[in-house]
Amino acid sequence: MKLIFPMSVLAVSSLLLACGSAPAPTAKVASSEAAVRAAGELNANDIPTAQLHLKLAQDQLDTAKKLIEQGENKRADYVLTRAQADAELAVALAKETAIAKEAETAMAKVRELKAK
Repeated sequence: MKLIFPMSVLAVSSLLLACGSAPAPTAKVASSEAAVRAAGELNANDIPTAQLHLKLAQDQLDTAKKLIEQGENKRADYVLTRAQADAELAVALAKETAIAKEAETAMAKVRELKAK
């Protein structure tokens, strides 16, 4: 009887701890991966500031995956939030650069037409 009680307490406390942990943020992993992929497709690696944020996002995504493997789901959730924000910033910077190039091309055409 003396051995059964401590074992029961240990089993119950283990169950409580397992139920109390945060669920794995799988949806955030997917959305962060999608944001990183989008930045890559917009050639963020060709733009220094966007490249920095894309690298940060990828590193944070890798860190979050390791945290999930270790059961640190709450911390992984925070890291994934940062990863997604950095990836979205890389997307915005890549789009801004592309738009600026298009605007410069259009202005060059306008100047050329005015010169004629």
